[in-house]
Amino acid sequence: MLGRNIPYQPTAGTNLHHAEVVSTKIAVSMVKRSRRPLLVIGEYGGEAVRYLEDLSIEKIYTPREMNLLDLIKMVKREDYDLVMFIGITYYYLNQALAHMKHFSDTVTLTLDGKYIPNAHYSFPNMEEGEHIEAIKRFRMLLENL
Repeated sequence: MLGRNIPYQPTAGTNLHHAEVVSTKIAVSMVKRSRRPLLVIGEYGGEAVRYLEDLSIEKIYTPREMNLLDLIKMVKREDYDLVMFIGITYYYLNQALAHMKHFSDTVTLTLDGKYIPNAHYSFPNMEEGEHIEAIKRFRMLLENL
């Protein structure tokens, strides 16, 4: 298994400022502190998305509702302070996050089970079962606060 903070695709981590690895508890506190969070759900979220779909957070489904490029432009125009991503193809998301990191003040958090270095914060590399448990814990903690 890869290390917890090694990019899932080794060539994706070429910059100096990598994402900080966060736990579910820290991710929940980030959501609670944010004024206007946004959850972006891709088509490859699998079972994990089932636990996030009925949260009371604004959601956008990509590419069904909006493609990733238009979404990034919208996030820059709107007043989102935290954008969370799950289920988007790794290399597309990594490129989009690189753009957001340099041209936006919005904080980004990836909820995938793969470490994505161009986000501000990312879940670590996890096995599939471990990732599902982390998403369940994220949802439970979010509902309890």
